[in-house]
Amino acid sequence: MKLEELLTEMIEKIESTDEQWIKPFNNSFPMNYKTKTYYNGFNVLNLWFIAEKYEYKTNNFLTYNQVKELGGFVLSGQKAHDVFYFQNLEIKDDETDELKKTPMLKTYKVFNIEQTSLNVETEEKKEIADIEEFIKKTELKIKLSNEGAFYVPSKDFIGIPDKNFFISFEHYYAVLFHEMSHATGHASRLNRDMSGTFGSDSYAKEELIAETSRLFLQTYFQISSEEMKLQNAAYLKGWLKKENPRVLWKIFSEAQKAYDFLISLNR
Repeated sequence: MKLEELLTEMIEKIESTDEQWIKPFNNSFPMNYKTKTYYNGFNVLNLWFIAEKYEYKTNNFLTYNQVKELGGFVLSGQKAHDVFYFQNLEIKDDETDELKKTPMLKTYKVFNIEQTSLNVETEEKKEIADIEEFIKKTELKIKLSNEGAFYVPSKDFIGIPDKNFFISFEHYYAVLFHEMSHATGHASRLNRDMSGTFGSDSYAKEELIAETSRLFLQTYFQISSEEMKLQNAAYLKGWLKKENPRVLWKIFSEAQKAYDFLISLNR
């Protein structure tokens, strides 16, 4: 599937629901089964989307050659899925004779392990750091609020009600992760455009960055709850119709940077 077709399909799914538009199976990140490395940025959402669409029960993917290297084979009739990346190509400028690097979109093919003869080995569940310790190490300013949850860029602090006002502690952390993701956009951190007002395109863009980063954090800490609903779709239905679908690539990349920034503060 071409990138534009995949992004358009994602947008249609966002526009068709007011609640959770994508869910990570097994509360885990997509991983290359052979190298044990995790996919990142747009490809996290891409492979989650594929796993949900084709009802795979695992987030393990491999290339055709990797399947063979592990002694397996791709089952008859199975079709590969695209993983996307940019590669810098050197192009000679006709006027200056200088070599300029131009990013070109490339793809390679992967199969979910369920499309192969291989079996997933049982792995011990990794230990997850204490969430409160994680929050403390970020050194973000967090204050109790009686006016809902929010982040104030001009004063660089997060306001959030007491845990006991939420329907569950899981819901509290999900909301807090959203606001912490906003805080990564401050000028002293990742310096994103935080000037948008409610209803504007830049506001909606920042909301999806924070929501997607929140989803990454929830997956990392293995937080899930029936009560929690991702609201990306509700935020974005209107403006997605006006934008080039490729803007989603940029948004998911920014969400990865926000997530990586917060996790890096704990290492």
